[in-house]
Amino acid sequence: MAEVGSATPAREQSAGDAGAVESSSGARFDDLAERRFAAMRLALAERRRALGMSMSSLAREVGISPSMVSQIERGQTLPSVATLFALVTALGVDIDALFESGGDDGVRAGAKAEGLRVAARETAGERPLREDLYVVRREKRPTIDIQGGIRWERLTPAPLEALEFLELVYAPGAESSAELYRHPGIEMLLVLEGAFRIHVGFEEYLLEPGDSMQFPSSLPHRYVNAAEGVSRAVTVVMPDAHAGGSAKPHPSP
Repeated sequence: MAEVGSATPAREQSAGDAGAVESSSGARFDDLAERRFAAMRLALAERRRALGMSMSSLAREVGISPSMVSQIERGQTLPSVATLFALVTALGVDIDALFESGGDDGVRAGAKAEGLRVAARETAGERPLREDLYVVRREKRPTIDIQGGIRWERLTPAPLEALEFLELVYAPGAESSAELYRHPGIEMLLVLEGAFRIHVGFEEYLLEPGDSMQFPSSLPHRYVNAAEGVSRAVTVVMPDAHAGGSAKPHPSP
């Protein structure tokens, strides 16, 4: 029979191993978060330069300071949801251009490139992996981390022109912006977990799991996590061109 004292070193070793694993996992998470942020800020900076816009002119268009634009592009700060929408609107770029893919496979190719790979497999006599064209596994979701403990996870394998299909993840106390903001399009929302307090114009709506909502994004609005824990929701955002005219500005209620 093993001595009672002999179990102590074993437990200490296990704790040490667990700490090493936890440290390694934390490092991988930090690296992934940095890659996500880098993909977003580089896409914004490259688009601004391609348009020939200075930081000052972009700042005036968005309503923030030139130093804030510089800090975002250099990776010194994350934009809020309101600032991010204002930036993509001013730059004329899709939200999808800012996503960095999750998982260990790096950035995933778009549907066109994936289709070419499928064709190549068929030519080589391999079974085509069409799942890559249609399915997104949770750990492979392209993701954007946003200021204040907010994360957007894209739910489609490749960008879509007609809409954005995302899962929103709000940490405890997170809010999309301290101020109401607006942008072109129409939004639809289905709460999965926790609760959201949605401000639209002068109205306020509490949405809990199973509750859904639709409203024109051109109305001033903001999202607030109304739960003590993490809140999650699935959202669809359609730009004006695909909203059938329903996202035209309405007077605030």
